Amino acid sequence: MISYKIKQQIEKTDLLVLPIFEAKKFSGLAKMIDEQLSGQITKLYESKEFEAKLKQTALLYTQGQAYQRVLLIGCGDIKNVNSRHLKQVLGMATLQAQSKKIKKLELALPKELFKKFDPQILGQDISAGIGMSDYAFDTYREKDARVVHISRVTLVTDCDTKQKKALEKGLEAGDKIAQAANFMRELGNTPPSDMTPTRLGKEAQTMGQLHKNLKIKVLGQTEIEKLKMGSFLAVAKGSHEEPKFIIMEFMNGKKGDKPTVLVGKGITFDSGGLSIKPANFMSDMKFDMLGAATVIGCMNALARLDVKKNVVGLVPACENMPGGRAYRPDDILTAMNGKTIEVKNTDAEGRLILCDALCYASRYEPKEVIDFATLTGACVVAIGEERCGLFSKEEKMVSGLLASAEKTGELLWRLPLGEEYSEMMKSMVADYSNISASRYAGASTAAAFLEFFTDYPWAHIDLSGSYTSGKSHPWMHVGANGFGVQTVVDYLA
Repeated sequence: MISYKIKQQIEKTDLLVLPIFEAKKFSGLAKMIDEQLSGQITKLYESKEFEAKLKQTALLYTQGQAYQRVLLIGCGDIKNVNSRHLKQVLGMATLQAQSKKIKKLELALPKELFKKFDPQILGQDISAGIGMSDYAFDTYREKDARVVHISRVTLVTDCDTKQKKALEKGLEAGDKIAQAANFMRELGNTPPSDMTPTRLGKEAQTMGQLHKNLKIKVLGQTEIEKLKMGSFLAVAKGSHEEPKFIIMEFMNGKKGDKPTVLVGKGITFDSGGLSIKPANFMSDMKFDMLGAATVIGCMNALARLDVKKNVVGLVPACENMPGGRAYRPDDILTAMNGKTIEVKNTDAEGRLILCDALCYASRYEPKEVIDFATLTGACVVAIGEERCGLFSKEEKMVSGLLASAEKTGELLWRLPLGEEYSEMMKSMVADYSNISASRYAGASTAAAFLEFFTDYPWAHIDLSGSYTSGKSHPWMHVGANGFGVQTVVDYLA
């Protein structure tokens, strides 16, 4: 855990982080520190080695100062800075501190930030940005190779008493959000040999024990069979691992208020089943349960923040494996609501477990339902690896989710739903097919399939940008990036 405190003056520290905006001349803390360093920052600026452009950095070593190093972080033009930019530059500072094994740092807060951001939002962005950047999945590495984590951050600012109180409140909230998002990332990053459906259920139960307002129930094979979730059970058949259906109830709002239901795809490993994936597409398939991890992380955050809302989380969890009992192309499955599904490809399995969970969501007579799934490669092809796709016909939900994503710095992009995509998912021998006959619009046809199993206001988020494979960003370590937790918390709270 990282502790945060606010001071008016710089204390003795190994690293002072100084965010700087593009300007003709420095003011405030930047001017003061520049004077203490005999104009070194000005000289850098004039030489154009450092121009304070967004994400530009420069490290200065000092002599005779309370701070041994000053890390200059460029924030670009103050007019263009948003929460995403702020979190990224603070993340870069965090990773640079880690690279030098620095545990305690000070952050000089320019006055410009208080003009640009509400102090509480600023505090939340700071602790969420630093906390999420500090996380690294290195559990399986030798101790000497593990990341040295930040233990304390001191904010240096001369803000007034009212601003300080709001800043402290934001720091506390952002830290809780970061802890919940990092818990979600740990679930996603853990190798599939360990993060089985059973383990995922136990992690949810352990989380529930820490929060008295969070009720957790994990259903096994027999109970799932009683629910007649034939589509979900079919996907699980090829694996030796027992499927689990995780139900999380957070009824912390007004009695009688209809809940928001969050549904997450929990394929803890996806081989593609009998329609097996090529070898180069099978790596990273431990991340095929990031929809489930997102929902669990959201429930964790809501409980930590004591949000006064009624929210239910549903997670169907299983493996998709090519065993002797595995379901086959040409099988016809019966979902929980009695609708039949022709299997054309066993690698289109996520929608098959989600459709039963979406049917179960109807039991709560929900206000709205949002599902999260690493559902299609087509979504990555459409919008790249940084954004996630949003599908819904509910304008109020769309505008709310897009606004929350923009506010928190997460990237959502609306993609189309419509009759043409629904028609592409009709079957000649069953009610629906699990894939379209066309190679086009795969993200939209997958969403259209899910829509068949909804009878309430609904949105689907295809988590195409939920992890980084192979190479970390300068502001965040490799692996699951925690996408969705911040957006959902803001949307609901």
